[in-house]
Amino acid sequence: MSLAPGTPAPDVFSPGKIGNVTLRNRIVKAATFEGRCPNGRVTDELIEFHAEYARGGVGMTTVAYLATSPEGRRRPGHDGR
Repeated sequence: MSLAPGTPAPDVFSPGKIGNVTLRNRIVKAATFEGRCPNGRVTDELIEFHAEYARGGVGMTTVAYLATSPEGRRRPGHDGR
């Protein structure tokens, strides 16, 4: 997003759009290492961790690195059945 000089930035609590997805606000929790994916598997604990941020009002939360296929693995132990 580019703003013209002197144009105020949007309110972070106002809705924002990424493509055709509308977020309730512009607050994004960045991906971090949560240590909740033993052997590279998604766990209920990881899901609850991110759900708690969503319930708290974050507009979007992103998950740390996880492969969705064997070819996407960076190293052994990442998921990617």
